[in-house]
Amino acid sequence: MMENTREKVAIVATALRQAGIVCHLFGGWAEEILGVRAPSTHGDIDLLYCGEDFHVFDRVLRELLDFQEMPQKRFRHKRAFRFLGTVCELTLVQGPEERPTTMFWGDVPYAWESPLLHGPLVEICGELISVVSAANLGRYRENHKATQPHRWREPQALEPYARALR
Repeated sequence: MMENTREKVAIVATALRQAGIVCHLFGGWAEEILGVRAPSTHGDIDLLYCGEDFHVFDRVLRELLDFQEMPQKRFRHKRAFRFLGTVCELTLVQGPEERPTTMFWGDVPYAWESPLLHGPLVEICGELISVVSAANLGRYRENHKATQPHRWREPQALEPYARALR
């Protein structure tokens, strides 16, 4: 099992992209990569996934043997999986590029700033990866409580587990 490093970030993003899933680096790793915060230990890898829903992602995830979905973190706005021992969380961003939105829990809208992403792709361990903009990272951190993160404990917030849908 590899520890959670920049190399792991590059491996996860590349494996998803090769499977047809394009994600954007978010959260603590994105803040570190853009120099918004000092390097530190990371417990997970956060990503944003742009699409209308998770149908394509769920189908692809079932095909990837090294990715194990975490059913306790399966919500309308989020998916999580383990890859090489690391928890990776994807937040769904919907809508047009000029008005990206996440519907936390299906009923709490969060409007992202446009542009959603940092300008050019960023090289991480030899891989070019898209990263969420510093403005969006800061704004999200400031407004995180408004997304009602406590609701992850509510059983009714869970979506049906993908492996059961085969």
